[in-house]
Amino acid sequence: MEIGYAKTAVNPPIGIKLEGYANRLEPSKCIYDDLYSRCLSLKVKDTTVSIVVVDSIGIPYSLYTKVLKRSSAFGVDVLLGATHSHSTPSPFEDPLYEEYLVRSIVGCINASLNNMNNIQHFVVGKSFLPQLIYNRRKPLEGVVDPEIIAVDSKLITIVNFTSHPVVLGPNNLCISSDYPGAAIRWLENITNKNAMFLNGCCGNINPYTASTNINKPYDRSGGSYEEVKQYGEVLALEALKSIRLGERIDLEKCDELSYKKSVIRLRLRKEVMETISSLRKANIESMIVEAEKQGNVYELWKLKLVKAFLREISEEDLPVPIAVINLCNKLAFVFLPAEVFVEHQLYIKNKSPFKYTIVTCYFNSYWMYIPTKEAFSEGGYEVEPYISIIEAGEGEKLRDEVVKMLQEVYTG
Repeated sequence: MEIGYAKTAVNPPIGIKLEGYANRLEPSKCIYDDLYSRCLSLKVKDTTVSIVVVDSIGIPYSLYTKVLKRSSAFGVDVLLGATHSHSTPSPFEDPLYEEYLVRSIVGCINASLNNMNNIQHFVVGKSFLPQLIYNRRKPLEGVVDPEIIAVDSKLITIVNFTSHPVVLGPNNLCISSDYPGAAIRWLENITNKNAMFLNGCCGNINPYTASTNINKPYDRSGGSYEEVKQYGEVLALEALKSIRLGERIDLEKCDELSYKKSVIRLRLRKEVMETISSLRKANIESMIVEAEKQGNVYELWKLKLVKAFLREISEEDLPVPIAVINLCNKLAFVFLPAEVFVEHQLYIKNKSPFKYTIVTCYFNSYWMYIPTKEAFSEGGYEVEPYISIIEAGEGEKLRDEVVKMLQEVYTG
C-alpha cells in the first residue's frame, strides 16, 4: 500500500468570528495555536483516496463538492472532514475565507499525492479513557464511548477518540484547534512523525476537565488553554501506549484492501422544509439585522443557521456521502457526516465484522445533529428544529446502511 501526507496552515485573520457558541458575539482577538488542513492519501488497489481533516467547526456540503470537483484532475476521491473545534470560524461566515480554505485543501491534497511512499506494515492498538468524557444529555447514566484507537505507520500516527472539542468555552476569543491540535502536537514531538486526529460521533459527548461542572453539563465557560494542553497530553500518551502494546499488521500478507463509498438521502423534518420554503421568499438579511438590533442572541443564531440551509438545501432530503475503508480485514474506517450521537457509533462498532472499527464524523457535509429516535421523544437542545433538521429515525437508517457496507467489504 502507498500512502502520502502533507499539511498546510489555514489560519484565518484575527477579527474573524468564531463559531460554536450562540452567545459569543465578539470577534476573535488572538491566536492560541495554528489551524491546519492535514491530508493523507492512500492508494487502495486501483483507487486513490485522500482523507483530509481541517481544524474547522464543520465542512459545508457545498465546500466539499467544490474540493471534490477541483481535485478530480488528480484522479483521486476525497473524504473531507473537520475536527469540530469550537474555537474556529465557519466557512459560511466569510466567502473569502471559504475560497482560501478550498484552494489550501486542494493544494494540500496534491502535495500528499506527490509524497507517496510504500509501507510494509502498520500497528493498531486500542485503549480506554472514560475519565475524559461524559454524556451531556445524561451526565450520570448516559452512554459514552471511551475507546481510543491509534494506527501507526512509518509516516503517520492516526488517533480516533470521541469527545466534543469544547475544552475552550464561549468566553474564549482566541483561534485554536482545541484539544485535537494539542494531542497532535504532543504526538509529533514524542514520535518525531506526523499525526492526524479523527473525531468520533461526539454529538452528545463532552470533555471532562477540571473546570467541568457536572451539574451544568452544557456549560463550558470555565475552560482554559492550560486544560487544552493537559487534555491533549493525556490523549497523546494513551495513544502512544496503545501503539506500543498494539498489533502489527503486515501488508505483504494482506489479501484485502478495499474502499466503498455511497450517498444516501435523509428526510428533512416537515417544519424545517416549511420554514425554508417560506424564507426563500423573504428578506432573511433584514431579519438578521433586526435580531441583532434587538439583541436576541438565540434568534440571531437560528436565522444564520437557516440562511446556511437556504444556501445548501435544494430538495426535500439531504445528500449524505458515507464511506468505508477495509485494511486487511482487520481494521475498518467509517466516515460519517454531521454531529452523530454516540449511540449510533456504538451500534456500528457492535455490528461491525472487523476487529478494529474507527468511526469518524464531521465528513463531507455538516447537517448539524443526527440524534437517536429515542432522543427525539425525550426532547432537549440537540433535537430542536434547525439544530437537528432530519426526521426521527433517519439516524437509524444511516447506521444500518453503514453496517451493510461494512459487511459487504469484509471478506474474512
